[in-house]
Amino acid sequence: MYNYKRLHPFVILKRSTSWVFSFSLLIAFDVFRNIESKSSWFYSIAILGSLFFLAFIFNLYRWFTFKYAITSTNLSIKSGIFFKREKTIPFSRIQSIHQKTWFLFRPFNLVSITIETASSSSKIEDIVLEVVTRSTYNLLENLRLGKENTIDSGKTQIYMPQYSVSLNNIIIFSLIDLDVISVILGLITIVYPFSHFAYKYLNSFLSKLFTSGILILTFVLITVVTLTILGTIIKNIFKYYKFTVYRELNHIIIKRGFFTRTTLSIPIERIQAIRINSSLLQMLLNIKTVELLLASGTTSEAKEDASDTNFFLFPIINGHLLTKKLMQILPEFTNTKIIQKKPHTVSCPPHYFLSSRFRFLNLLLLVPLFFWSGNWYILFSVIILFFTLLSFINSIWQTKSQAVTYYEKELLMIRTVLFFTRTEYLCPLNKIQTISISTTPFLYYQKLGHISFVFKTGESASTIKLKYLSWKTCETIRFHCAPRIKNYTLIKKEVQP
Repeated sequence: MYNYKRLHPFVILKRSTSWVFSFSLLIAFDVFRNIESKSSWFYSIAILGSLFFLAFIFNLYRWFTFKYAITSTNLSIKSGIFFKREKTIPFSRIQSIHQKTWFLFRPFNLVSITIETASSSSKIEDIVLEVVTRSTYNLLENLRLGKENTIDSGKTQIYMPQYSVSLNNIIIFSLIDLDVISVILGLITIVYPFSHFAYKYLNSFLSKLFTSGILILTFVLITVVTLTILGTIIKNIFKYYKFTVYRELNHIIIKRGFFTRTTLSIPIERIQAIRINSSLLQMLLNIKTVELLLASGTTSEAKEDASDTNFFLFPIINGHLLTKKLMQILPEFTNTKIIQKKPHTVSCPPHYFLSSRFRFLNLLLLVPLFFWSGNWYILFSVIILFFTLLSFINSIWQTKSQAVTYYEKELLMIRTVLFFTRTEYLCPLNKIQTISISTTPFLYYQKLGHISFVFKTGESASTIKLKYLSWKTCETIRFHCAPRIKNYTLIKKEVQP
């Protein structure tokens, strides 16, 4: 007989507040549109109160009809009155359990739990217990790991963090992660369509600004850049506050967050590869960013969540400490036995002309400028030449940096360059789905081709491609890697070089 429980009553308040907040922006817009009208304020408050009341009644019904029970072997969930549903999840089917703590619920020791279960398909099904006590999370985690004597105590073992991020590291990460540049470019993109509006209504202001001197313009520019930088730093502090990583049996545990404290549990078997990124500035400072690429889940660009396909393992780490920390947390990817063996690096001679020849097609954009009678053709010409030069330099660096290193048919390291960021992938050979060699008629007669490595991330596949390698180099990589890979194909067809 199951001993069913309900979620904590605070879940009613949390859900109702979230629902009302989603409509509050529309109501606020309507109020400010008629800010002088008292009736507008009255109707807006009445609508907001009615929405909260309806949301409260509906969420009270959901709370009353949702129950869960925990036994030594499974988790059981019941919901509904007229249409009842009951689901039983054995702990052997649970892949991982994540928890989030809303900052208002921390004094009450309440958390939200997301449970990932393995379904019959390749997708991951999530079950959410939105507001429960922390002891419930500890109990479920212990039972999932097969620990004994946990039904009564609900206690969990405390692990010391093996990696943590300081406030100084968060600030450095914010400055070198290109977030600042992307935000500034985004502001320019948003403001540009309103240039005619600004010229019409702000012309007098701008004229006074120019007459006031260049110092005021410089001050305004510095203020905008400073606010952008501060906004990026504050965002990352909220996201990566007290970021810690440690290993618990066959799971990587990541804890982070300021207002919403998140604990993520990532099974080792879901990790397909480790991606190590180094931008130009990071290389000068000898720091790196490390991500985990995972199978199953769904990609979310907005935030890292329980169902994402990639997580920051080390948002920022010194290059000298990288190997040591990986050995502590992920010895499967940097096994001491593997590292001690002499690795074999496949030579990838660069082909500068082939890799950069199409970059100069950008110069064709200069042709229409000769027929332009405006005053902006010089500026656009400089911009085109500048981006052509950047593209050429990036292609040269890309062909010079690409490399493949393998360790006794167990671990593969692939190095590529994309947009002035050097990326290294550490991937066990048995995680790679396909290795393929492709070429074009032009490259075939020069005995050159491209080699691609495909591995699963989420519900799709990711491809790493090394271009303009000799057939001998491609066959050498295939000879050492293909026996451990699930599928090997040799493709001789016309593809985009």
